[in-house]
Amino acid sequence: MTITENIIAELFGKENLNGGKAAVKCAVVSSGCKLNQFESNQLSEIFKRFNIYAAEYGEPEIDVFLINTCTVTDKADTETERTVRKIKRRYPKSRLIITGCSAQINKGRFLDIAGLKLMDNVKKAELIKNSADEFPNSVFNQKRTRPYLKIQEGCELECSYCIIPKARPVKWSLGIKKVLRYIEEFGRQGFREIILTGVNIGSYKDKKSGAGLKELLIGAEELKNGVKIRISSIDPIYIDDEIIKIFADSRKIRNHFHIPLQSASDRILKLMKRNYSFNDYLKIAEKICESVPDAAIGTDIISGFPGETESDFYETAKNIEKLPIYYIHAFSYSDREGTESYFLKPKIKETEIKRRTGIIREISLQKKIKFHDKFYDKTLEFISLTDDKAISSNYIKAKISGYPNLTQGTEFKGKIINIGGRVRKDEVSEVTVEIEAFI
Repeated sequence: MTITENIIAELFGKENLNGGKAAVKCAVVSSGCKLNQFESNQLSEIFKRFNIYAAEYGEPEIDVFLINTCTVTDKADTETERTVRKIKRRYPKSRLIITGCSAQINKGRFLDIAGLKLMDNVKKAELIKNSADEFPNSVFNQKRTRPYLKIQEGCELECSYCIIPKARPVKWSLGIKKVLRYIEEFGRQGFREIILTGVNIGSYKDKKSGAGLKELLIGAEELKNGVKIRISSIDPIYIDDEIIKIFADSRKIRNHFHIPLQSASDRILKLMKRNYSFNDYLKIAEKICESVPDAAIGTDIISGFPGETESDFYETAKNIEKLPIYYIHAFSYSDREGTESYFLKPKIKETEIKRRTGIIREISLQKKIKFHDKFYDKTLEFISLTDDKAISSNYIKAKISGYPNLTQGTEFKGKIINIGGRVRKDEVSEVTVEIEAFI
């Protein structure tokens, strides 16, 4: 049997191999990052090849639940346990399969649950990687206007607060020729934009050819199709003048960067083992804004890292005010057993972490308002989404004016006619765009 067949037989039974007729209804429940969402969709598509059909949570009878878990914070683990209890209570006869990062890190929490099977991330990575060759449609059949394409797995950075290198121990990159074939096929299927994703996408490297992310982006640019490419989160250590030039010269790569900073205090960055200073990051951001027209930069900030003094936090808040960025994903530090920061002291009180996170979110709101204001009465490229919504090349989310029920995935040039402002303490109002011409 193939690797895929062995894993399917282990999870569901041999009767589902070789065209078996024992139809199974399986609901895949996903939590956590967008990468998990992509993998959950791919797993559902793989299962169909073995007479295992997708069910929706809430249907009266479901044979199996596969829960694809997250463990990036302690809250994520708690949410997984709550989901398991809820399913066991509502579907007492259903079998459970647990996979994902929490299944990898916290195996002991699940092994005593009756009727449960565990598929760790090593096995999940094998299933997804091998099945991509056997069942290519498992990559393409996505219920999204802008589908994901996973090109890389694993991370070697080992930041002191992060459990993900242990949660996702398998490391691989798709061959560059295969990635480019996938992009071409997405174009043939009518998609106008895809999102390249991975655990640490900047470390992408095709073992056979030696090609890295730069070569991949150049190869995508040379394809004779109109598919636009958006890059998921990329660590600052992988961004240099050459890759900025690739973005600046491109007709296909979206002018949107998500570059995690995590702290703007050099002392805390060292404790986090982030391998750059705030000034290093600032220079990258300034070069991007100088070189890439209308570029949007998003970032991540963690508040309450062990040992973060009020002075360290003040330095972070003051420094991020200087950054030419669009938005901030503000995170509260969460202790993860198995990381170096778990042993660092002193710990910051939860109430203080919450206060600091709130301040970072307020800075992010002001950054968003300022960025939107910059594009009032300007024309940008957009792609239509659901419910008359659209997203610009530089990640501005907008409401389309005057074109109800526009087909999803339509590219157009549109003028921003309303930028709004704050509507609630934690939210800015929607930008409105008027279509000028279809692309």
